[in-house]
Amino acid sequence: MPMLYNNNNRPLVFWSMLICSGLLAKMTIAKPAEARQKFNVERVSPALELGEGPHWDSSTRSLYFVDLHQGKINRYHPESNSYFSANIEGYKDVTLIVPIEDKADLFVVGLGPSIGIVQWDGRSNTTSQPEYVKLIDETPGNRLNDGKADATGRLWVGTMGSEIPDNPGHYYKRRGSLFSIESDGTVNKRLSNVSISNGMAWSSDNKEFYFVDTYKFAVEAYDFDIVTGDLTNGRVIFDLTANKVAGDPDGMTIDKNGNLWVACFNSNHILKIDPITGTLLTTVQFPAYQVTSAAFGGPKLDELYVTTAGYQLTEAQKAKRPYSGALFRVTNTGSTGFEGVSAKIHLCPENQLHTI
Repeated sequence: MPMLYNNNNRPLVFWSMLICSGLLAKMTIAKPAEARQKFNVERVSPALELGEGPHWDSSTRSLYFVDLHQGKINRYHPESNSYFSANIEGYKDVTLIVPIEDKADLFVVGLGPSIGIVQWDGRSNTTSQPEYVKLIDETPGNRLNDGKADATGRLWVGTMGSEIPDNPGHYYKRRGSLFSIESDGTVNKRLSNVSISNGMAWSSDNKEFYFVDTYKFAVEAYDFDIVTGDLTNGRVIFDLTANKVAGDPDGMTIDKNGNLWVACFNSNHILKIDPITGTLLTTVQFPAYQVTSAAFGGPKLDELYVTTAGYQLTEAQKAKRPYSGALFRVTNTGSTGFEGVSAKIHLCPENQLHTI
């Protein structure tokens, strides 16, 4: 059983080293007169290449996430401080992992431009071969990126264009889309001309859908109809450029007070934003160059799990921040969130999830 470790095979929770290495980050409060509060930021996994898509599953009390370009899905179990990783053989880009409702050890995963179903016991180093594989985006070169289920179990997945060959780390713009997938496999395109589909979150009353298209450098809100899945009245609620915030908005989550926690790629921080006022409330920093996404988890849903990346870093950058790519746990945020919603998918012979 692979356990959590550092490079010296010492326990991960070592507060003196955390303080010395700057892992104990300060919370910056929007109002200067308020006292500063400290976050506790702890590394809980080895450094991956491109950690993404964190999802807290209460039934297994585990945090699931992917190592996107390595074709791996991962599980962190806080109670035993255990970390497990499995390859989906034959696939390079595994972009998301969401448990399937009432189906133990079954997950819907993003497989390049498609979705599929795999079985994984959460411990083995390989999964079953994907079944019910369905192509979602037919645009050549496109692949899936972020994905989540809404309160009804309807799966939402976004896509993006391919990387520009002579410009590493940059992608063709406005080639992607945002899709929803009903339980019977019906696919609906909800948004077009998306450059890099990233963070998704819903308000607690399910009347607002929050979305990040990274190259817009902003967080948007849409009026949301939970019954039909329709999105209307799109508008910007937080503009990173106008607020002089560094980094590219990436994955995000929402807390029970309605505030958004937005990860910023090409930066070392995550933002806490009030979507009603458009105010940046706080930031928290990490010892990583690329912060990719976040999800609340833990027994009380008060632990913020944050994925990071070390994608295409130079050797000098890796030496300076060797934990770029690790999963981090943030405590003492003063916030609680929501568990991840499992996808509601009917697995039967006539299901349209079959390969097309």
